[in-house]
Amino acid sequence: MDSIQTSISQFGRILGSLFYTAPEQAQNRPLLELFRQDEWQAGCDFLTAAQREQIQHCLTQGIAQGQAQLSEDFQALFIGPNALPAPPWGSVYLDKEAVIFGSSLLELRDFMQRHGISLSLAQNEPEDHFGLMLMMAAWLAENQPQQLGEFLQQHLLPWSGRFLELLTAEQHRTFYCGLGLLSQALLADWQQRLRLDVPKVRLYR
Repeated sequence: MDSIQTSISQFGRILGSLFYTAPEQAQNRPLLELFRQDEWQAGCDFLTAAQREQIQHCLTQGIAQGQAQLSEDFQALFIGPNALPAPPWGSVYLDKEAVIFGSSLLELRDFMQRHGISLSLAQNEPEDHFGLMLMMAAWLAENQPQQLGEFLQQHLLPWSGRFLELLTAEQHRTFYCGLGLLSQALLADWQQRLRLDVPKVRLYR
C-alpha cells in the first residue's frame, strides 16, 4: 500500500472503532491507551504543531476523566435517549426529512452491492454511520483501493464536515471533541492527497 492507503487503513480502523463502539468495549482499550501519549503523532505530517497540541490536550484530558465519563459522553453524543447534538448518520444531513434510512443511505447500499461490500451488523441499522464508514474506507484501502475516490467523494465527504463541525462544538465532551478535530484534519488530508472534488450538496442539519 502507498502512504495514503496506509493512512486510511490505520486511522480508518482506529477512529472508526472509537466512533462506532462504546469506549468500554475491549477493542477500544488499547486505542485509548494509544491516544494517552503523543507517540501516535509520528508520521502525522498533515497536523500543524498547534493542531497536535490542541488535539493531544483534548484526548489526554478526556481519557483522564475516566471510563464512566467517556461512556456518558459516548451515550449522550451518539446513542441518546435525548436529542443528539451531532447525529453520526449521513442521511440525517443529506435527506430533506433529516431522518436515518434516508435516500442517501440507499445510494450507499447500492455502492456496497455493486462492489461486493457487506457488513456484519448485530441488528438492522443504517450503514452510513460515520464510524462504520471510516472502517469501510479502511477496508477499501486494503482490498479495493480503486473504489476509494468514489466512496469518499460521493458518500462520506459531502456530509462529514458538518457532522464534525457539530461534534467539535461539544467542547465539554473533551475526548470526542479531540477525535473530531483529528478527523477534520485527516479527512482534509485524504481529500487533498486523492485530489477529490467533493460535490456541494444541500445539507438539512
